[in-house]
Amino acid sequence: MGIANQITLFRLALSPVFIAVFILDGWWGHLAALLIAGAIEVTDLLDGYLARTRKQTSDFGKLVDPMADAVARFSIFLCFLWGEYAHLWVVALIFYRELVVAYIRVAAARAGVVMAARLSGKMKAITEGIVILAILILIVLTPRNDPFAVETTKETARWLMFLVAIAILWSGFDYLRAGLPLLKDLLKHKS
Repeated sequence: MGIANQITLFRLALSPVFIAVFILDGWWGHLAALLIAGAIEVTDLLDGYLARTRKQTSDFGKLVDPMADAVARFSIFLCFLWGEYAHLWVVALIFYRELVVAYIRVAAARAGVVMAARLSGKMKAITEGIVILAILILIVLTPRNDPFAVETTKETARWLMFLVAIAILWSGFDYLRAGLPLLKDLLKHKS
């Protein structure tokens, strides 16, 4: 297990910690959530960089890295939903996209192909990372004793989540288009 895979597993372990500190719902909890989200984003960049530069890329990493990303970010988006910083339909889109892409990866693996991340997936991840950090910074900077400021932050966050929805749709359709031949081939062999 190379350092890149260890960092990926660390990112996966940060997901429930993020949820635990976010639901504390106080300034310190939200500050800790911001720091953990920052660590999640940094480790996402770092594990890929280390895997490539140290020539430690592996099929394990190609499969677990996207799962760690999905679990970490979905944990954050669930917290945003819980705190009313995101609409249900956006979080549902994120969930459905991740399920579809995971199924396509399984189909690819059954066909003997390891499906690496696509450009649309990388752009989705960048968009999600920027939006996550922006929303958490807004939450930390919002005075908790000012109901108008809190509601304005929630509304701003929900608008920022539209950017995530656009990136999710683009990436989902791109993966579906790329994986459709594999899915068709898998269905042919099933019948």
